[in-house]
Amino acid sequence: MRLKKVPNFGVLLLILCLLIVVAPIATSPATAFGIELLFNVVFIAGAYWLARGDSTRWVYLCLTLAALITRWGALLTGAQWLQVTSATVTLAWFALSIALIFGELARRRDVDANTIMGAVVAYLLLAVAFAYLYGIIEHIQPGSFAGLPANTDRAHLGDALIYFSLVTLTTVGCGDIVAVSGPARPLAGLEAACGTLYVAVMIARLVAIEVAARIRGEDGR
Repeated sequence: MRLKKVPNFGVLLLILCLLIVVAPIATSPATAFGIELLFNVVFIAGAYWLARGDSTRWVYLCLTLAALITRWGALLTGAQWLQVTSATVTLAWFALSIALIFGELARRRDVDANTIMGAVVAYLLLAVAFAYLYGIIEHIQPGSFAGLPANTDRAHLGDALIYFSLVTLTTVGCGDIVAVSGPARPLAGLEAACGTLYVAVMIARLVAIEVAARIRGEDGR
């Protein structure tokens, strides 16, 4: 019988934290290849740890391959349609990754360090997913966000907006980058609400798992 691999959320968390720190400050064409390689590591690590032997496995692997191809195509050609396509595929990849992590956490019967790191990974992926959604809006309607760095390459709007997305999700709201267009403003408000609700719901879920595990332990004595 083949054992299913347990996702190592610690590795994913480490790679994702590095990406979130580096990507927003490295948005010029000169640093594009380095950031893209880092994204490739995220995609490959996600495919390795999250693609399971069920109905979503091949969908996830195909989406990972599509993300790699479209992102490199957008980087090498600079075509506007490829930039929007790659951002859309990347957004879909992050959304499916979050759903798979939620499914994995829902199957847990006890809370350990890996479970907690999984919850943090999903939270950070949510921030990156919103960043790429903002990037799509900025591509379609330029000027939707005020305060973007002057040297930001159009191909890396999603990377530049990771910072804005993270401070919005955590409701810090530094104010240096601001959503100003009609579609961008309500989306930023929705992200702030999602961030607050996520923390509350996830804490409640983890506490419930821990309580249930302790009850099972006492009953088994």
